[in-house]
Amino acid sequence: MVKQGRYAGVQSNKKGRSIRQRQTKTVANKITRQDVGEFVQGRYVLTQRGTSALVDETMQRFLSTWLLQEASTDVAVWDMKEITQQTLTRTANQVPWQFYAIIVKQWDKLSHFLIKEIPAVPIATPMKLVQQVFDIRALVSQQLAINWYLARFKTESQLATIKATDISQLVKSFVVADEIVWQNVAVVYSTIPFVINTNDIKTQKWLVKLNSLQPEQV
Repeated sequence: MVKQGRYAGVQSNKKGRSIRQRQTKTVANKITRQDVGEFVQGRYVLTQRGTSALVDETMQRFLSTWLLQEASTDVAVWDMKEITQQTLTRTANQVPWQFYAIIVKQWDKLSHFLIKEIPAVPIATPMKLVQQVFDIRALVSQQLAINWYLARFKTESQLATIKATDISQLVKSFVVADEIVWQNVAVVYSTIPFVINTNDIKTQKWLVKLNSLQPEQV
């Protein structure tokens, strides 16, 4: 399940000052690889704002999962496209389609943040981002198609019948002139109910709010 990072809920000035003080000390001493995710998440909370509390929370949760993809490795070169694909796969059908709509809408801001902040992390071996430019809509539309089939067919035998052409045809129904038409996505997803599979109350509330958004609201 997509979870918020350690600093995702920071709202008060007191907490904001605490993060700034900690990061000032951290910069002077540099940080370990294990602290990279926490550091970047803290930078995001301090420097970025969405258009609503729901957008902010969604983007913070996405970033937290994005950072997890490389948290346990010592590789200094991060493939931005590959990590993003892994993140979308990891969320799979644990989130409603509205989650992906927000990611697409906010992607320019998030990618700009990542390209600026990742190489600037104060770590002994600076990190480098490759494959910085790619079409997030292509990745998302593909994941949306896969998610629909995962929700529609539950058994291994059923899933085994799905062909690549089935996925591509569903993708085509979502995309018009290289843009994802969220009304089309909503119509397709209306054929399967979204099921919340978490006992975490805060996450449940977030998912309920996401799932209530109409195409014209995302």
